[in-house]
Amino acid sequence: MLLIGSMNWATTRLKGNFLCPHCGKNSNFRLRVSRPFLTLYFIPVIPIGGLTEFVECRGCKNSFEPIVLSSLMMPTGSNTLVTETGDGVEASFEEDLLKAIALIMVEDGQVTEDEIRLARRLYENIVEEPLSRELLGKTCSAVRAQQLRTLSFLSTAAKRRNHEEKQLLIQAMFGISSADGGITAGRMASLIQCQQILGIHEDEFKRAIESTEQWLV
Repeated sequence: MLLIGSMNWATTRLKGNFLCPHCGKNSNFRLRVSRPFLTLYFIPVIPIGGLTEFVECRGCKNSFEPIVLSSLMMPTGSNTLVTETGDGVEASFEEDLLKAIALIMVEDGQVTEDEIRLARRLYENIVEEPLSRELLGKTCSAVRAQQLRTLSFLSTAAKRRNHEEKQLLIQAMFGISSADGGITAGRMASLIQCQQILGIHEDEFKRAIESTEQWLV
């Protein structure tokens, strides 16, 4: 009997210290490169996705986007070098919205057709651009390969998004969370944590949630 599955294959590119958004203090990190592989008898044999980078905190074990290392001072022998990670281009709102949607979709380990349908409708209504199933699927695979968590992602995304954009992120995440006709207490607690990380006032959070339906028509 053949045992076929998939896994993420990760290697470390860089080590050092950084200010962890979760720990709130200087911690050891690893800049890692991950790529999903199809496995045969638990042996990775066929690459099924592109390379993705992520930063892993050695303290809290959370993963973050490489942008957390931007302009990081890295000692190299007797000299000091400024190291920039990534391509130096700040993520657009559309990219952050899509990633937030994907993270909520994969959070519980399964993606339903209702979530896919609502995700595409939310995205298309908010940014007025179409979203293909292929791009949505690739983004879901990418956030899994990066080992990103919703709260870790928002801790960095909050720094580059304005107040209105933060509210739209909350609305999109709420819409996906309620795709199956209701929202669990656990998911609502997670959304409240997202609200706090994004710096949205409780009253604004409630109003944003109540007006989410406008993006689902």
